[in-house]
Amino acid sequence: MVCILCYDFLFGSLVRDAPSTSKIRRVAALSCGHTFHLECITTCLNNSLNTNCPVCNAAHAGSILTLHIECDRDHIASDKHTYGNPLREAQLLCNSSLDSAEQQEARCKVLEAKMAALQMELDEKAKPLKEIKAKLAGLYKKIAFLESQENELSTLADRHKVNIQGLQGALELKNQTIARLKKKIGEQEAETVE
Repeated sequence: MVCILCYDFLFGSLVRDAPSTSKIRRVAALSCGHTFHLECITTCLNNSLNTNCPVCNAAHAGSILTLHIECDRDHIASDKHTYGNPLREAQLLCNSSLDSAEQQEARCKVLEAKMAALQMELDEKAKPLKEIKAKLAGLYKKIAFLESQENELSTLADRHKVNIQGLQGALELKNQTIARLKKKIGEQEAETVE
Protein backbone atom coordinates (compact mmCIF):
# COMPACT_ATOMS: atom_id res chain seq x y z
CA MET A 1 0.00 0.00 0.00
CA VAL A 2 1.38 3.38 -1.07
CA CYS A 3 0.85 6.92 0.22
CA ILE A 4 -0.66 8.69 -2.81
CA LEU A 5 1.05 11.96 -1.81
CA CYS A 6 4.68 10.81 -1.65
CA TYR A 7 4.39 7.46 -3.50
CA ASP A 8 6.31 5.73 -0.71
CA PHE A 9 5.07 2.59 1.02
CA LEU A 10 2.78 3.44 3.93
CA PHE A 11 4.55 0.75 5.93
CA GLY A 12 7.95 1.31 4.32
CA SER A 13 9.89 0.53 7.48
CA LEU A 14 8.29 -2.90 7.54
CA VAL A 15 9.49 -3.97 4.09
CA ARG A 16 11.62 -7.10 4.24
CA ASP A 17 14.77 -5.49 2.76
CA ALA A 18 14.47 -2.16 4.61
CA PRO A 19 17.32 -1.46 7.02
CA SER A 20 16.37 -1.67 10.69
CA THR A 21 17.42 1.96 11.15
CA SER A 22 14.89 3.26 8.58
CA LYS A 23 12.49 5.90 9.85
CA ILE A 24 9.09 4.67 10.99
CA ARG A 25 6.47 6.99 9.54
CA ARG A 26 3.11 7.34 11.23
CA VAL A 27 0.03 6.50 9.19
CA ALA A 28 -3.16 8.57 9.31
CA ALA A 29 -6.63 8.34 7.83
CA LEU A 30 -9.25 10.88 6.81
CA SER A 31 -12.95 10.50 7.52
CA CYS A 32 -13.51 8.97 4.05
CA GLY A 33 -11.15 6.07 4.92
CA HIS A 34 -8.17 6.87 2.67
CA THR A 35 -4.79 6.51 4.38
CA PHE A 36 -1.61 8.57 4.01
CA HIS A 37 1.55 9.29 5.92
CA LEU A 38 0.61 11.66 8.74
CA GLU A 39 3.15 14.31 7.74
CA CYS A 40 2.13 14.07 4.05
CA ILE A 41 -1.59 14.63 4.63
CA THR A 42 -0.97 17.29 7.30
CA THR A 43 1.28 19.24 4.92
CA CYS A 44 -1.18 18.78 2.06
CA LEU A 45 -4.18 20.04 4.04
CA ASN A 46 -2.23 22.93 5.63
CA ASN A 47 -0.88 24.15 2.27
CA SER A 48 -4.19 23.93 0.42
CA LEU A 49 -7.39 25.93 0.60
CA ASN A 50 -9.22 22.72 -0.18
CA THR A 51 -9.66 20.37 2.81
CA ASN A 52 -11.09 17.54 0.74
CA CYS A 53 -9.49 14.12 0.42
CA PRO A 54 -6.82 14.14 -2.34
CA VAL A 55 -8.02 10.71 -3.55
CA CYS A 56 -11.84 10.88 -3.62
CA ASN A 57 -12.41 14.64 -3.06
CA ALA A 58 -14.82 13.88 -0.20
CA ALA A 59 -15.18 16.67 2.36
CA HIS A 60 -13.03 15.86 5.35
CA ALA A 61 -14.95 16.09 8.63
CA GLY A 62 -13.26 16.14 12.01
CA SER A 63 -9.65 15.58 12.87
CA ILE A 64 -7.11 13.39 11.11
CA LEU A 65 -7.03 9.97 12.73
CA THR A 66 -3.53 8.79 13.59
CA LEU A 67 -3.38 5.01 13.27
CA HIS A 68 -1.20 3.09 15.71
CA ILE A 69 -0.13 -0.03 13.84
CA GLU A 70 2.55 -2.30 15.17
CA CYS A 71 3.93 -5.15 13.06
CA ASP A 72 6.78 -7.38 14.00
CA ARG A 73 9.66 -7.33 11.45
CA ASP A 74 10.43 -10.97 12.27
CA HIS A 75 6.79 -11.83 11.62
CA ILE A 76 7.05 -10.25 8.17
CA ALA A 77 10.35 -11.98 7.40
CA SER A 78 9.21 -15.42 8.56
CA ASP A 79 8.54 -18.08 5.97
CA LYS A 80 5.10 -18.78 7.43
CA HIS A 81 3.59 -15.59 6.01
CA THR A 82 3.88 -13.91 2.65
CA TYR A 83 4.88 -10.25 2.35
CA GLY A 84 1.33 -9.05 1.65
CA ASN A 85 -0.41 -10.54 4.70
CA PRO A 86 0.78 -8.04 7.35
CA LEU A 87 -0.04 -5.16 5.03
CA ARG A 88 -3.53 -6.53 4.47
CA GLU A 89 -3.93 -6.92 8.23
CA ALA A 90 -2.77 -3.33 8.68
CA GLN A 91 -5.26 -2.15 6.05
CA LEU A 92 -8.08 -4.02 7.81
CA LEU A 93 -6.99 -2.40 11.07
CA CYS A 94 -7.00 1.01 9.36
CA ASN A 95 -10.48 0.42 8.04
CA SER A 96 -11.83 -0.76 11.38
CA SER A 97 -10.27 2.16 13.23
CA LEU A 98 -12.24 4.59 11.03
CA ASP A 99 -15.37 3.58 12.89
CA SER A 100 -13.88 4.70 16.17
CA ALA A 101 -15.74 6.88 18.62
CA GLU A 102 -13.71 9.90 17.49
CA GLN A 103 -14.96 9.57 13.93
CA GLN A 104 -18.53 9.04 15.10
CA GLU A 105 -18.23 12.19 17.20
CA ALA A 106 -16.88 14.10 14.18
CA ARG A 107 -19.80 12.88 12.07
CA CYS A 108 -22.23 13.93 14.81
CA LYS A 109 -20.67 17.40 14.91
CA VAL A 110 -20.99 17.72 11.13
CA LEU A 111 -24.63 16.61 11.30
CA GLU A 112 -25.32 19.02 14.18
CA ALA A 113 -23.77 21.86 12.17
CA LYS A 114 -25.88 20.92 9.13
CA MET A 115 -28.98 20.71 11.33
CA ALA A 116 -28.25 24.16 12.82
CA ALA A 117 -27.75 25.59 9.34
CA LEU A 118 -31.03 24.04 8.17
CA GLN A 119 -32.82 25.41 11.24
CA MET A 120 -31.46 28.90 10.49
CA GLU A 121 -32.56 28.55 6.86
CA LEU A 122 -36.00 27.38 8.00
CA ASP A 123 -36.28 30.33 10.41
CA GLU A 124 -35.32 32.75 7.62
CA LYS A 125 -37.90 31.23 5.29
CA ALA A 126 -40.52 31.25 8.05
CA LYS A 127 -40.20 35.03 8.64
CA PRO A 128 -42.14 36.01 5.48
CA LEU A 129 -44.72 33.32 6.30
CA LYS A 130 -45.24 34.80 9.78
CA GLU A 131 -45.65 38.26 8.23
CA ILE A 132 -48.19 36.88 5.76
CA LYS A 133 -50.08 35.16 8.59
CA ALA A 134 -50.16 38.43 10.55
CA LYS A 135 -51.46 40.29 7.48
CA LEU A 136 -54.08 37.60 6.92
CA ALA A 137 -55.21 37.88 10.54
CA GLY A 138 -55.58 41.65 10.06
CA LEU A 139 -57.55 41.09 6.84
CA TYR A 140 -59.85 38.59 8.57
CA LYS A 141 -60.55 41.18 11.29
CA LYS A 142 -61.35 43.80 8.63
CA ILE A 143 -63.62 41.33 6.84
CA ALA A 144 -65.46 40.57 10.11
CA PHE A 145 -65.85 44.32 10.78
CA LEU A 146 -67.13 44.99 7.26
CA GLU A 147 -69.56 42.07 7.50
CA SER A 148 -70.96 43.47 10.76
CA GLN A 149 -71.33 46.90 9.11
CA GLU A 150 -73.02 45.28 6.13
CA ASN A 151 -75.51 43.59 8.47
CA GLU A 152 -76.24 46.91 10.21
CA LEU A 153 -76.71 48.67 6.87
CA SER A 154 -78.96 45.88 5.64
CA THR A 155 -81.12 46.21 8.78
CA LEU A 156 -81.28 50.00 8.31
CA ALA A 157 -82.16 49.56 4.65
CA ASP A 158 -84.99 47.22 5.58
CA ARG A 159 -86.31 49.78 8.10
CA HIS A 160 -86.02 52.56 5.53
CA LYS A 161 -87.85 50.45 2.95
CA VAL A 162 -90.76 50.14 5.37
CA ASN A 163 -90.61 53.90 6.07
CA ILE A 164 -90.33 54.69 2.37
CA GLN A 165 -93.31 52.46 1.57
CA GLY A 166 -95.26 54.20 4.34
CA LEU A 167 -94.24 57.61 3.04
CA GLN A 168 -95.13 56.62 -0.52
CA GLY A 169 -98.54 55.47 0.71
CA ALA A 170 -99.06 58.79 2.58
CA LEU A 171 -97.86 60.73 -0.49
CA GLU A 172 -100.31 58.86 -2.69
CA LEU A 173 -103.14 59.68 -0.28
CA LYS A 174 -102.08 63.34 -0.31
CA ASN A 175 -102.02 63.31 -4.11
CA GLN A 176 -105.51 61.77 -4.19
CA THR A 177 -106.71 64.40 -1.72
CA ILE A 178 -105.15 67.16 -3.84
CA ALA A 179 -106.77 65.69 -6.95
CA ARG A 180 -110.22 65.63 -5.25
CA LEU A 181 -109.75 69.20 -4.02
CA LYS A 182 -108.79 70.35 -7.52
CA LYS A 183 -111.85 68.60 -8.88
CA LYS A 184 -114.11 70.33 -6.32
CA ILE A 185 -112.48 73.67 -7.08
CA GLY A 186 -113.04 73.04 -10.77
CA GLU A 187 -116.69 72.17 -10.16
CA GLN A 188 -117.23 75.26 -7.98
CA GLU A 189 -115.62 77.51 -10.60
CA ALA A 190 -117.89 75.97 -13.22
CA GLU A 191 -120.95 76.61 -11.06
CA THR A 192 -120.00 80.25 -10.46
CA VAL A 193 -119.54 80.84 -14.17
CA GLU A 194 -123.04 79.62 -14.98
